[in-house]
Amino acid sequence: MKLFLPLVAVILLSVLSGCQLAPLKPISVEAEPENSQPELPPIVEPTPAIEPVLAIDNSPETLQAWIQYRAELLNQVADEREQLSPLEVTDAVTELKRTILQLHPDTPYLTRLKQQMLLSDKLNKLPPSLAALFSWDLAFNQKLLEAESAVSALTRLNAQQHDNIERLQKTNKELQKKIDALTQIEAQLNQPPLEDNNGQP
Repeated sequence: MKLFLPLVAVILLSVLSGCQLAPLKPISVEAEPENSQPELPPIVEPTPAIEPVLAIDNSPETLQAWIQYRAELLNQVADEREQLSPLEVTDAVTELKRTILQLHPDTPYLTRLKQQMLLSDKLNKLPPSLAALFSWDLAFNQKLLEAESAVSALTRLNAQQHDNIERLQKTNKELQKKIDALTQIEAQLNQPPLEDNNGQP
């Protein structure tokens, strides 16, 4: 073992010294022609983005298309109504678009109430992810309908209270007139009788 270590050390030293003595090869640099242009990678034209199509399925592209449609619908309700009204086609996508359009807050209350019930029935027939997406519309519209019903009920109650107040004010005025008349009668009764010049009443 004692001989083994010096032997290994000698071998390592000789290998290292041999590496240092080996001549280095010069690196040749090829001269480039003066007017040559560097090669450009081939131009890859981007593939046009495929616009998602509205459909009745669970694909992420379809869900994104419905989300985009709903977002655009907020600013273009009138345009969308004009596009959908003349259509006689009653496929599932067109029906769903019409239902969503009629849930818009600009639509009259009774129409939205009817569409609320229709959408509730349609959700059971839609794929799960699409049904979950439109359940938000359903929940929002339900809250809006409830709020409008509450406002309507409060408006009716307010009108009734206003009528009651007017009736009570009218009754109050009539009673005040009667009180004033009774006060005058009482004042006349409490006056001492007028005496004539002879001192007799």
